[in-house]
Amino acid sequence: MTNTEQFSGKQSLGVKDFFFKVLSGSAQGILIGVLPSAVMKYIIQFSGFGKTSIGADYSAILTLFTSMVPFLIGMAVAMNFKMKALDTGVVGLATLVASKSILWTMMKAGTANPTTGKIYAAPTRLYATNGAGDVINAMLIAGIAVLVLWLIDRYLGGFGSVAIILTPILVAGGVGLFGRAIAPTVGHVTTAIGDMVESFTKLAPLPMAILIGMAFAVIIITPISTVGIALAINLHGMTAGAAAMGVVATTVVLLINSWKVNSKGTTIAIFLGAMKGMMPAIFKKPVTIISFMFAAAISGFAVSIFNIQGTPTTAGFGYIGLVSPLQSMIKDSAIPTSVLDHYITPFAGLIAWVVIPVLAGLAAQFIFSKLLNWYQPEDFKQEL
Repeated sequence: MTNTEQFSGKQSLGVKDFFFKVLSGSAQGILIGVLPSAVMKYIIQFSGFGKTSIGADYSAILTLFTSMVPFLIGMAVAMNFKMKALDTGVVGLATLVASKSILWTMMKAGTANPTTGKIYAAPTRLYATNGAGDVINAMLIAGIAVLVLWLIDRYLGGFGSVAIILTPILVAGGVGLFGRAIAPTVGHVTTAIGDMVESFTKLAPLPMAILIGMAFAVIIITPISTVGIALAINLHGMTAGAAAMGVVATTVVLLINSWKVNSKGTTIAIFLGAMKGMMPAIFKKPVTIISFMFAAAISGFAVSIFNIQGTPTTAGFGYIGLVSPLQSMIKDSAIPTSVLDHYITPFAGLIAWVVIPVLAGLAAQFIFSKLLNWYQPEDFKQEL
């Protein structure tokens, strides 16, 4: 299947091409939905804009984008396969309902809608957003939906003149229902990773900081949410600082390589938080992950030496919106000491968040790219 011909069941689907089109589309969908809120959240909060009615609504809108991530993943994946509008929408819908980013429950008669206050006279289904849901399941279902549409077009002629009716019902509804059925099983992947990271929190400060940093350095360039993991296992204090430093280490290594081969826009996007957008390039050259882990391990020393801390909500951000560095330096009376009991000075912050990670990134680049020749900057070429 070439990059110019429209999606059709007559085309062949190569495994490698199929995988990377799903991966690339997923990366794009994640960035579109997550970055706006991640970049603007604390800018809105610290500027005071969030205290106005317009600012509060704007913040809510950006947050809502996050729950649309699965739909955006489905749309982007479908567009990578050059699908027509109907099929693109169907893949997006199947992915959305399968991811559990939108949940529903039955409200009993006589209960009030929590948003409008309206009293329900009869049992009514209530829908609620649930963050980005399970992104791994979203990616899996996007791929399955594409495969199902390919089979239908190949053997059933795409349902012919009744496609507009049958395709949404059978593919979006059917594949979406299948996705919800397998969601608990797929969710075990995220749970297992969370359990592994949580086991590191029981170690002494230095090995804990190194191992958590290395773990988050890898998680940030996978479909798994760093913030989701941090919240799930309640990372706080130094454990949150270590997680954020791991994200920073990966960001630095990506920046060192990206500025040499990618457009300025791509490099700036990485600094602003588009690390997951680099998944296709990294998965093509998985050995690059070693450099992220190495830089994170070195940067972990800064966490232990300076006692860098954070909260569960800042643990997975790193440089994004400068959330993690600012949280480690600016005292917030709203945060209890049981969560964060130590703040560093701006000078210590400069050393810990900039100097040490940059030196660690340069060392990783020298060792793994220059000396060992395991990868080159060209391996990070990626359009976002």
